[in-house]
Amino acid sequence: MKLLPDAELEPALRGATRRVGRWVAWLAVLAAPLLMIAGLIVLQPAGAPSMRDGGAPAPSSSPEGWAEMYVRSWLSATRDDPADLETFYPPGMKSQRAVGTQVPVDTAVVSAVSPAPAVWSIVVVADVLVLQPDGKRAATLLCAQVAMTGTEAAYVAAALPTPVACPGIGGAVELAYDELADPGGPLGQSVTGFLAAYLAGQGQLDRFVSPGASLALPRPAPYTAVQVAEVRTHEKFEPGQAARPVDGTVVHSFTRAWGWDATGQNTPVDYALTLVARAGRWEINRIEPAPLIAGR
Repeated sequence: MKLLPDAELEPALRGATRRVGRWVAWLAVLAAPLLMIAGLIVLQPAGAPSMRDGGAPAPSSSPEGWAEMYVRSWLSATRDDPADLETFYPPGMKSQRAVGTQVPVDTAVVSAVSPAPAVWSIVVVADVLVLQPDGKRAATLLCAQVAMTGTEAAYVAAALPTPVACPGIGGAVELAYDELADPGGPLGQSVTGFLAAYLAGQGQLDRFVSPGASLALPRPAPYTAVQVAEVRTHEKFEPGQAARPVDGTVVHSFTRAWGWDATGQNTPVDYALTLVARAGRWEINRIEPAPLIAGR
């Protein structure tokens, strides 16, 4: 290898740099159209939101999200801060509330109808913390009907929110799990082991799950420990039958458990599970989307 003296090295490097620079420039010119086409393909995948002629995303045809933000602003307004209420309702409102006496925690749309063209009536439910006379704050649900008008280009509230009755709540549901299983029995042990692995990361999940079952772990694990309180089944077993299940036997179970977090606090949880017998033991096949309801 020939080493160039310092005096010769700098001109040589400059010459090489110029040659490389010219090649890079020509490559950029030649590749620009291809890169532009590729960029358009990548940036417009299937299912991308519809675009207007000017390139801006077309807004939703229903102002439900706008109504939610309006209710949040209305509940947040105080005598010191209008909470940008005029953004949604130009006439505005002069609130007399003190700061912190009413705080919206969460909102959701309950219903939305269009009684006339370009007019919407949207009911929003809000979870609100309200200051009580004793200085404590109590959580309460408030439903408000919002009248919105406009087009896809712009929406505006026609009036202040109107508090209305929230949807009714039915009575307690009777579930179809009449049989009590022993938490320390074979079926109960499978359920306990599964929940400990699934919710607290204790043990291997594969030990308790049927081959081929698709059960992704919650990450991070929501609890550090799990305690099973009760296991019930839809099917009735003869004495000792659950301890010696025939392969392929299917059982629908409902389990109440407690999840303990790192601070020592616990939360009750329910799981509707389907178990299948294999090789003389019970394995969890799936988490059901809903428990079995009696009479259905």
